Amino acid sequence: MSKRLGGILASLIFLLLAACSDSRDTITVGSKNFGESNVLAHMFAILIREEAIPVAGPIEYPNTQSILEALKRGDVDIYPDYNGTGLVMIGQNPLSDGDAATTRVQELYAPLGLTWLPRLGFANNFGLAMRADRAQELGVESISDLAAHAGDLTFGIEADFETRPLDGLQPLTARYGMEFGSLDVVPLDERNVIYDKLLDGVVDVGEVYTTDGQITDYGMVVLDDDLSFFPVYEAAPLARTGSLERHPALREAMEALAGKIDADTMRTLNSRVDIDGRSAETVARAALAEMGLVEGGVVTDEEPLVISASPLLAETGYGNAALRAARRAFTGREVELAASTNPLSAIGTGDARIALVEADAFFNLSGAEAVRNERFEAVAAVGQSVVHLLARTGTDTRAIGSIVVGPPGSAGNRLGTTIAAGLGLEATVEAAEEETAEALLATMESSGAEGILVVAPMGDETVAALTEGTGLTLRALDGWKEQANLVRFPFLREVRVPSGTYPRQFTAIDTLGEQVVLAGVAPDTTDMVGDQGPGAVATSISALPGTAVTALVDAIPGTTLIDPTLKQAAALAPPEPELPAAINPALDVSLLNLAIVLLILWLGWLYIRPEHR
Repeated sequence: MSKRLGGILASLIFLLLAACSDSRDTITVGSKNFGESNVLAHMFAILIREEAIPVAGPIEYPNTQSILEALKRGDVDIYPDYNGTGLVMIGQNPLSDGDAATTRVQELYAPLGLTWLPRLGFANNFGLAMRADRAQELGVESISDLAAHAGDLTFGIEADFETRPLDGLQPLTARYGMEFGSLDVVPLDERNVIYDKLLDGVVDVGEVYTTDGQITDYGMVVLDDDLSFFPVYEAAPLARTGSLERHPALREAMEALAGKIDADTMRTLNSRVDIDGRSAETVARAALAEMGLVEGGVVTDEEPLVISASPLLAETGYGNAALRAARRAFTGREVELAASTNPLSAIGTGDARIALVEADAFFNLSGAEAVRNERFEAVAAVGQSVVHLLARTGTDTRAIGSIVVGPPGSAGNRLGTTIAAGLGLEATVEAAEEETAEALLATMESSGAEGILVVAPMGDETVAALTEGTGLTLRALDGWKEQANLVRFPFLREVRVPSGTYPRQFTAIDTLGEQVVLAGVAPDTTDMVGDQGPGAVATSISALPGTAVTALVDAIPGTTLIDPTLKQAAALAPPEPELPAAINPALDVSLLNLAIVLLILWLGWLYIRPEHR
């Protein structure tokens, strides 16, 4: 009996040792929870697996402190980090020399049982970014320039940056001698929201990483770190020394990646994850395949999904909102915004999938009243454009005999004759070649026109440029209510432009506005086409799926209902109430009901029959 018990105990000890050995043979890869770290961690895992080493992970950690502690404890064997971060995390002053920084972290981490492996080839430094127009408005090019305005600005940062001891928020503001008016702090795993906040004007300045794909994609400006506050952050694998000793092939796998990734490559990979919505693992394997380090996995790029928009809308916040919404609705698909003088025509020819247009684009305006084009449908409301009628100071609005508008297809061109007729003006319309302030003014000068008509969002830069030092002022559209114009052209609504919206505008101006929407092809592709829209619609173009329509609406903050005068996607229609079932829906049900009634009558008769009494 004792021998049998001894055998059982020996077997249990053997199994326990085997389990311990198996856990030590598995390499656990860690990652911080943002796109770039995820991509690099997946690269590590794929290369390690190629060496026939069991791999677990990548496992995400919320910040630098937690993943570094996990590495020290042995919960993680390797993860991607940055030499600048490595110095800061052990209380050392950061360095701007990458070679010196690497040598220093290797010396300091060796006694901790940790090894910095060869660098990957790029640096991802911290930076401060702004929208280009906001930076230009404030005259800011460097962080020192920012200091004079900081008290009136909101700074968007990630939570990790707020607590970093040597290269975070407090040291930054101390070095540049500034204090921001307010902070907008987001979790590290939601750091991409900072770009949304920048685009929407919620924050004025954002803390970013210099390899972020959004910088180029959204046209952001990274401010010059003129005092060299931010140190160099060169990416490299950080591993447990014991793990490298147990698995010599682990070091070989990581050295194969040394120097293979430059900043442009990393920015492209980040863009594929953070903007195109592809998985980090797919992007990592495709990149390794392109480098020749693994076989297979190359991602074949699809044709981008194109949103066509007029130049005036494409360059506004509405264009950015449409771009972001489409990227969220079509996850994993590349999306781009293309300027077009006639956006709906681009859908008709198949050059675009979605159009960003004003409501008038849905109507034929050649007759006495607007006739809706049923070939297109609105899928999401984005905002509002305003009709701007400009004339020189002293010019009687009723005396305007010629109006300059944008090129054919633009909202101003479509509405020019309609607005003039609705105001009772016997005015001709002159089309400019481009809808820019310079082109509109040049056409006005050459044609001798008395006015300019521009349809654009309120506060538009082109309209502001037309009223700055030109003698042109914004005019009220008096008389529009006459002749039932609000009924004949119901998509145009009365709006008021507050005083001070444009230079030399000292009073509020009553004018007209119309909704700006995202549009697509309607399911019904009949032959009804007006002269304001495309001449034909390719039969291969289908309506947007209902799921995509719903996703577009959900992705646009504060989305309002679509103007009821527009044809809208079926997915936006409220559910119809269920009608009550018919009294006799079927013969078998009717016969069953009759049988039940007869049974009840028979039971009643049994109860009251004379024999029972």
